[in-house]
Amino acid sequence: MPSNMFSVSEMPQTVSSLFSAYASLAGTMMLLRSMANDFMPHQLRSLVSSLFYYLFPPLSNTLCLVIDQQMGMSPNQVYDAAEIYLRTKISPKTERLIVGKSTRQNHFTVSIDKGEEVSDCFENFQLKWQFICTQPENNSYSSEKRHFELTFNKKHKETVMNRYLPYVLEKADEIKQEERVLKLYNRDFPYDDEDGRGCGMWGSINLEHPSTFDTLALEPELKKMIIDDLDRFLRRKEFYNKVGKAWRRGYLLYGPPGTGKSSLIAAIANYLRFDVYDIELASIYSNSVLRSILLSTTNRSIWVIEDIDCSAMVQDRQNGDGYRDSKLTLSGILNFFDGLWSCCGDERIIVFTTNHKDRLDPALLRPGRMDVHIHLSYCTVNGFKLLASNYLGIQDSSHPLFGEIEDLIQSTEVTPAQVAEELMRSDDADAALQGLVNFLKRKNEIKNNEVKGEKSNETELETKQSIADDDHQKPIFWGSKMVDAVVTVFLEKLLNTLSEQSRFVNEFRDQFERLEKELQLMQCFLKDADRHKRKSKDETLRQIMANLRELIYEAEDILADCQLQSQDDDQLSNGWLNCIYPPNFQFQYGTGKRLREINDKITRIKDSISSFLNIPLFNRMETIDICNGRSDRWSGPVYDHTQVVGLEGDTRKIKDWLIEAEEGILAIGVVGMGGLGKTTIAQMVFNDREMENRFERRMWVSVSQTFTQEQIMRSMLRTLGDASVGDDGGELLRKISLYLSGKRYLLVMDDVWSENTDWWQRIREGLPKGKGSSIIITTRNEKVARKMGVKEEKFHRPRFLSNDDSWLLFRKIAFAATGGECMYPFLQDVGREIVEKCKGLPLAIKAVGGMMLYKAPTYREWRRTANNFRDELSENDDSVMASLQLSYDELPSYLKSCFLSFSLYPEDCVITKEQLVHWWIGEGFVPVRNGRSSIEAGEDCFSGLTNRCLVEVVDKTYNKTISTCKIHDMVRDLVIKAAEEDAFFRSNGMSCRHLGIKSEMQKKQLIGNSKLRALLSTTKSAEVNNIASSIATKFSECCYLRVLDLSRSIFEMPLKGLLNQIGSLQHLTCLSLSNTHPLIQLPTSLEKLNNLQILDVSYCQNLKMLPPYIVSFKKLRVLDVSHCGSLEYVPKGLGKLSNLEVLLGFRPARSNQLEGCRISELRDLTRLRTLGLQFTCGDEIGGDEVNALINLNELQFLSISCFDSHGSDLIAKVDKLYPPQQLDELSLSFYPGKTSPIWLNPASLPMLRYLSVSSGNIESMHESFWGVNTIWKIEALMLESLSDLGLDWVDLQEVMPSLRIVNATWCPELHSFPIEDVGFRGGVWIKEEQEHAYVESRPCND
Repeated sequence: MPSNMFSVSEMPQTVSSLFSAYASLAGTMMLLRSMANDFMPHQLRSLVSSLFYYLFPPLSNTLCLVIDQQMGMSPNQVYDAAEIYLRTKISPKTERLIVGKSTRQNHFTVSIDKGEEVSDCFENFQLKWQFICTQPENNSYSSEKRHFELTFNKKHKETVMNRYLPYVLEKADEIKQEERVLKLYNRDFPYDDEDGRGCGMWGSINLEHPSTFDTLALEPELKKMIIDDLDRFLRRKEFYNKVGKAWRRGYLLYGPPGTGKSSLIAAIANYLRFDVYDIELASIYSNSVLRSILLSTTNRSIWVIEDIDCSAMVQDRQNGDGYRDSKLTLSGILNFFDGLWSCCGDERIIVFTTNHKDRLDPALLRPGRMDVHIHLSYCTVNGFKLLASNYLGIQDSSHPLFGEIEDLIQSTEVTPAQVAEELMRSDDADAALQGLVNFLKRKNEIKNNEVKGEKSNETELETKQSIADDDHQKPIFWGSKMVDAVVTVFLEKLLNTLSEQSRFVNEFRDQFERLEKELQLMQCFLKDADRHKRKSKDETLRQIMANLRELIYEAEDILADCQLQSQDDDQLSNGWLNCIYPPNFQFQYGTGKRLREINDKITRIKDSISSFLNIPLFNRMETIDICNGRSDRWSGPVYDHTQVVGLEGDTRKIKDWLIEAEEGILAIGVVGMGGLGKTTIAQMVFNDREMENRFERRMWVSVSQTFTQEQIMRSMLRTLGDASVGDDGGELLRKISLYLSGKRYLLVMDDVWSENTDWWQRIREGLPKGKGSSIIITTRNEKVARKMGVKEEKFHRPRFLSNDDSWLLFRKIAFAATGGECMYPFLQDVGREIVEKCKGLPLAIKAVGGMMLYKAPTYREWRRTANNFRDELSENDDSVMASLQLSYDELPSYLKSCFLSFSLYPEDCVITKEQLVHWWIGEGFVPVRNGRSSIEAGEDCFSGLTNRCLVEVVDKTYNKTISTCKIHDMVRDLVIKAAEEDAFFRSNGMSCRHLGIKSEMQKKQLIGNSKLRALLSTTKSAEVNNIASSIATKFSECCYLRVLDLSRSIFEMPLKGLLNQIGSLQHLTCLSLSNTHPLIQLPTSLEKLNNLQILDVSYCQNLKMLPPYIVSFKKLRVLDVSHCGSLEYVPKGLGKLSNLEVLLGFRPARSNQLEGCRISELRDLTRLRTLGLQFTCGDEIGGDEVNALINLNELQFLSISCFDSHGSDLIAKVDKLYPPQQLDELSLSFYPGKTSPIWLNPASLPMLRYLSVSSGNIESMHESFWGVNTIWKIEALMLESLSDLGLDWVDLQEVMPSLRIVNATWCPELHSFPIEDVGFRGGVWIKEEQEHAYVESRPCND
């Protein structure tokens, strides 16, 4: 054997030696390790260990790839893909899983927990994944770090990097597409995007529209063409890169309403599995905002821009002056579609829709922007067959009615939506098809009649017009309940005009002063004459009063003509010009003669009334002073309209029913006579916070006596946030169903009258069922509620108020100035007598309570009113109408005209206070004396009507200021009757002096009213007027117009041409062009409107500039240019308008805008009460202009907005722009600074009562805000959308001890505020008299 081999005898000894040597070495190593731990520092041990492993690395054949969750600030695409991919590789050996599901997901999501391992096999080799989470030790504020470790054999490195990981990415993308829930994005739903696809600027709902290409009623060839084009687009990514074009495609869908444009968009989204972004150009004010919005959209998406022809802010480049980033322009839009910005994002479809392709700018229509033009026309035979298959299940054409229907469809213009609506009317196929036949025949008959009557219409209209003109020439004897109001208004104007000392007025001063004297003598007994005439129904007195009214109107027109002549005369005042242009002798002669005739007639009328009423007339100044000196006891709001008495049990009962509702749709009926409080009960339930939390969707619909099913559905959609422009009935119902699908909703149908409820059955069939959805119906007719599905056990019949509750409600109103307590014991008996006559009806009690609020607290005055109430009841046993009539009779003269203004508005119309006040000022209804502010006087008139409970409050601002209102239907009955009798307004529009502008106006209404005083837009909220050219051209023929309100109107004729004609209306005192599109500039013809007191061009986004002649309107009191996104500045010289009281939307000119008005000019506007400022950069405030506001001593309300501002210097400039110390209310929005302005402190603003801070970057209040030995007098505070502002409730209360209202929303950093969900929807905190706080049921401005 070889010598180096162990022998058998030696083996045990050798093994023993080896074990002995190993044990000795191990002991030595343990000793060395123990010594190292005891004597070597931790850092040295680590260094030695690292050096050892570096010099002698362990041998391994595996490679580990670490895949972190983040790559810098960006998410790691591989990590996200691995997380999704590994869900499919979970094996039964896995011990811990994470399971979750969001509210919008349809399935559970399962993923591995930290530390778990997952094995995978790829191309016959094994890989191991492990999910690792680590928590940082030294930074407890940092979140845990997550990563995946992928381990495999080193020899497969190239395969893993080049094939496996791309495979994981591809499979993850497939899984995402399979699980993807399509989204419909809109900017009106902030912070509502769970999956993050909206990128912060968008909110979303799941897009669950059922439309597909299989259900679309399109021609097969057209359908195939669209699908082929979409498929070709999807697979052409490399082609687009090759030719250098952005990977996107534009589609234009055009055709009549109801032809399926929206359904086609949904079908495309479902086919491609693309999200949809609903882009509303009307809400975007500049190119930069548009750019930010579009950049925040994701790839694989569809942009939808509906009704592109109605987007008034899209300006034609021919009318503009190139691209500017400060406004939204057509060039800006086009630049994003195929300009430099078009490369930002891939795989996008852009869909435009329009009903009128011919109205679009050619620049939009060319390829590259709208690549494919798809005409969706009326229903075809193939479309009908598909609809019959979808709706009725008829798969072939063998039905006996098919042939007749096909013939009718070929000869009738009917949309697919209309056909679908008819097919939905019955589940029986025969009945549905027969109904469709009847419908098509009616359509054909209407069309034939229109063709036949086309030629005869003109002759018929001419005949009717001739009759109308003949009627206009006849004497009209209308009863007059408001002659005293007409006299009051005229005397106010006459006194003001005589004080001006104009030349032509002075020519006839004797006649005017005689007229003034006669009318002042008559004024004291005109109210009694009105009441006597109404009660006696004597036609002689009725005719006398009507003649007097018409004479006064004529005298007022003569007075206005004299003023105009004087203005023209002033322009020719130079002597040599008088030689060239001699005085108008014909005007002087005619005017003098007519004034003498009017005076003689009025004197005879005065004597006639005196004899008729047996009232002696004495020329005693004390009598005149008594009559003229009466004024309202309360000028501002006194009564809190939110107070309700005796209805708590009613609301609790209905709320309990709603909470118990589960299956189907619960129908609740609130039934009772008018004035019983049905609507009030429904409103209390509707606005209750508990109900807000229970129902995901709430809709309130006021059902007028004259309504259509389409109007009802549009009203429902408006409450859901959808304007529904251009949709027909079928599409409207489908939209409603889509919005409500899967939601618990509450629908209130208020004041339903008609017993024909077929419309309701059709709507109800289309509403989703279940989940506790409910409907509340208020009606006076129990039969109506039963037909609408209310069961007997769900009827609620409000009871009359008890005697105690009636007296309590009366006291809260009649004695509101003393907190609802009667401080005069001698008035209690007569007060209770008045209340008893109201029979427990809340509306009657409120009406008489509001009337008594303005009565002097004397027994004689209250007894006189009680007797008058008794007399009214003797003629009309309806206590509500009697109380309303008496309240109207007792109105001051000037308030009667204001009250009759409500007759112009449609039923249940919500009216803005601003429009009413501007109208009243423009027509002179508001008495203004002794230099008093006209705006203040107008608002006092409004308060006079609301305090009397003749007008209902709808919306309030955060500080309880009323902003919108409406009138009860019983009040409307009274006001329409009074307006008809006084020729103030008539529903047929004939022979009256005031008209509401609406789409269905007739030409004869204007021709027959050559002396109209006011034409106003009276559309309901979210609606617009569409005015034909034949109507608009007649506006300028109303030569004595004082008020012209064209707001929210679209005109068939060019707006510029209409405004040129309006320039001839030199009597105009109020002109509103608010939200009138497309207003780009004011023509020079308007320069003649020197009598303008109010000019409103707000919300005219295309308005580029105001003409310089604006500064020559010396009588201007209100100038509103707010929300005019394209307006850069107002013209220089604005400081000359010394009578200006309201200036909104003022944007100061920059230093390089030499024609613009600088902020320093505001120093001269010493009568300003309301000022709205808009800043975008520091250059708009010069260093010597920071004191421009400090001496505006009349200023009560100041608004400062820094929306879309840029540059850090603006913060420093605004910080020095001190407001006047007597400021009452301040609004600060979009302020860019981190801390509030230094002047926002109690020492600088010691009189401030109302403060609103919204949006912007404010994180904390400046230290001066907390005062130094001073406290705020603020009573109401609003904080809105201040995501970074940190405030403590205790600190705030200490510095604002007078605080009684706090409205806070979207402010997550507010601490310990007593408002639920203050970081999201928020609410209102109110401090009551008993010093306890509670959260109000809803925000004031809901």
